[in-house]
Amino acid sequence: MNDTHDSDELAPSDSSALDSSNENGTLVAWTANTGDSVKSHVVHIDSTGISWSLNIKKPETFERLLTTLAEQPEEATAIIRAESKASCLSRERLVRVTYAKDLNQLSIFDEEGKKQKIPDGKEGEQGQIFEAVQQYLGGTHSQEDADAWSVMQGPLFALAVTAAIGGLFIFLAADADPNYEASGRRSGMKQLMNWLGYTIGPIWTSVFFGAIGLAIFSFMIFLLVKRPQRDVLSFKLI
Repeated sequence: MNDTHDSDELAPSDSSALDSSNENGTLVAWTANTGDSVKSHVVHIDSTGISWSLNIKKPETFERLLTTLAEQPEEATAIIRAESKASCLSRERLVRVTYAKDLNQLSIFDEEGKKQKIPDGKEGEQGQIFEAVQQYLGGTHSQEDADAWSVMQGPLFALAVTAAIGGLFIFLAADADPNYEASGRRSGMKQLMNWLGYTIGPIWTSVFFGAIGLAIFSFMIFLLVKRPQRDVLSFKLI
């Protein structure tokens, strides 16, 4: 049984990342800075299914994989599957693909209900992958409101980070000493942190980070009230 395409097409995304489309499918590859590390990702879509190798930490491994894929595009699925921790989902096992642009969330679901999240990039890579899935694999397109947990994940993480950093700065401000003389490694940074803590004080430090936390919480409530839309491709098992 063939799946039908919805007439409502998604607008294409611009990207400076590698986006190679031909008779052998679409290859999307990108590198993202996660804050404490740099990770690369490769996703390939063709009429047989979706293959991916995510969170590649070594640049040389990423470059080698791209070179091999460029030399043998017809073997893209097999090449990616040969990578450690790579995965491949055939069309027969694909059940659902969801994409929430405003939340930078792209998820792939198989027949067993297993969910694979595809990391976001800065150049619309998730949107390109979603469009390629629709182009090569079909599926019935629809839209739905994002669920509450999907909306809350980003703000809650930001709140946790703000609380951790705020707690550290409040401690440093309370412990600051006007007569402190830093020594050893990074003495300049230590002296600066002590001066800032003493100048601002623990009360105003608490007010500052509290305001940031309140702004993040308010933004989360706004998103919960005005739910972002999520594009969905549903597939019938073959």
